[in-house]
Amino acid sequence: MLRHTFLHIPGLGERRERALWRRGIWTWDDLLADPGSSGLPPSLLDQAQVVLRLSREALQRGDVYFFAHHLPVREHWRLFGEFQGVTAYLDIETGMVAHGRQGITVIGLYDGREFQSFIYGQNLDAVERHLRRFDLLVTFNGKSFDLPLIERDLGIPIHQSQIDLRVFLQRLGYRGGLKRIEREWGIVRDDEVVGLTGYDAVLLWERYRRGDVPALERLLAYNRADVVNLEPLMRRGYALARERLWQAALPIMGHPRS
Repeated sequence: MLRHTFLHIPGLGERRERALWRRGIWTWDDLLADPGSSGLPPSLLDQAQVVLRLSREALQRGDVYFFAHHLPVREHWRLFGEFQGVTAYLDIETGMVAHGRQGITVIGLYDGREFQSFIYGQNLDAVERHLRRFDLLVTFNGKSFDLPLIERDLGIPIHQSQIDLRVFLQRLGYRGGLKRIEREWGIVRDDEVVGLTGYDAVLLWERYRRGDVPALERLLAYNRADVVNLEPLMRRGYALARERLWQAALPIMGHPRS
């Protein structure tokens, strides 16, 4: 989808992007190969050619931040297709940690292949090193909760580009919490954690603090489900958003599949 995107060009909005597609200018290469067919005003066309050449270079070197900086935040979902290899899915749990203070108890991190748990009092301080491997973070309500809390509670600056699935899926018509949307999309959790909520996660941590080791194991399984299930939601949401965009822009003409 990113190679079909023109919204990161200053002064070029959704209407002009769709007009380019209708003219058969599907990609950056199409416009650069035949700029005269774009129908853009000369000053905007000059700007577009400069930005698209820079875009090709940025994509070649894997620079997600170039696109995150220039794209509207609501369009950051378009980053996912080209930058899956540097994407991580993240979720945190909270509870009582020390001296009566509420804080982060568990952070789950998943890269599409390997899931890792970072636990207060064990290895939570290692999470920053692992986070630095990724340039794009996918969360559910993470922009409002998880990521600010990581910055405040752990002092870890979050510089990565972000896709918040709560906001993204809401734009696609799917409202409510993570578990509700999972059920709508037929994603089933293991019996061990089905029906558990964030409040249960707090109680499980408190039981662990009092010596119940199996409670921690169940908490980690719950967090794992929260994190790993973000991947199919992201993939399906991306495919759905892309399809709806093409249908709205090109209701009759054929359109590319990438």
